[in-house]
Amino acid sequence: MHLPAPTWTSSWPAGRPVSVWRLRLNALGGDPEEVLRPLTVPSEQERARRFAFAADRHRHLAGRALVRLVASRRYDCTPDSFTLTEGPHGKPRLQDPPGDAPRLHFNVGHTGTVVVVAFSRRQPIGIDVEPRARTVDAPSLAGRVLTALERDRWQSRPAPHRQAAFLHVWTCKEAFLKATGEGLHRAPKTIESIVDGSTVVALRDASDAPDTPPSANEWAVRPFSAADGVIGAIVRKGEVPTPLSWVDATDLLSRVGG
Repeated sequence: MHLPAPTWTSSWPAGRPVSVWRLRLNALGGDPEEVLRPLTVPSEQERARRFAFAADRHRHLAGRALVRLVASRRYDCTPDSFTLTEGPHGKPRLQDPPGDAPRLHFNVGHTGTVVVVAFSRRQPIGIDVEPRARTVDAPSLAGRVLTALERDRWQSRPAPHRQAAFLHVWTCKEAFLKATGEGLHRAPKTIESIVDGSTVVALRDASDAPDTPPSANEWAVRPFSAADGVIGAIVRKGEVPTPLSWVDATDLLSRVGG
């Protein structure tokens, strides 16, 4: 399985409908909170303090800081001038865009020291990332995550490749569930992946999918490599337009927040 490795830039992107921003926490240097705190609001800082581990605090603040930084540029306002809230199943969103501006959709994903945020100007979007070497009990999880067709396809792969193949499909489904805001309220095996070789290129409803929308058939998927050893997937309603803007925000965030 070979996933496209984007070319990440460190400058503000052109006005494209979809952009993906990445922050490498281990490249910020010093205490990441010193960079992230000025770009967040007190309620987000208070929530971060409840995490027992520094890594969890940093990931939470990083996601919110990226959202506020990009949205402030989009709406020409300060990072603390709008409210982030959550949908019915916990998906973060902008409560009310400033003025009459159209809503900026976004979704946050993270693993280890890598935090990514996908932004979409018109349609809902989801993003998920996982370490390629993540240890999971794939044979036990397959019954909950994979459809019968996917299980047959997965079991036909050489044993050394099954773990990575399982995580690839799982990441695409997680991105879809995050895009729709359903999360754990929809079973992953009600979504079926369509592959070209070993790479997921589309999603569709499985035979036991819910009768009510959203239908997986109406969403596009784009797998990608988020960093060395980190796989990812973007899912957006309608299509994932090409080209996307891929921004490594590590330097930008240091200059703004430091």
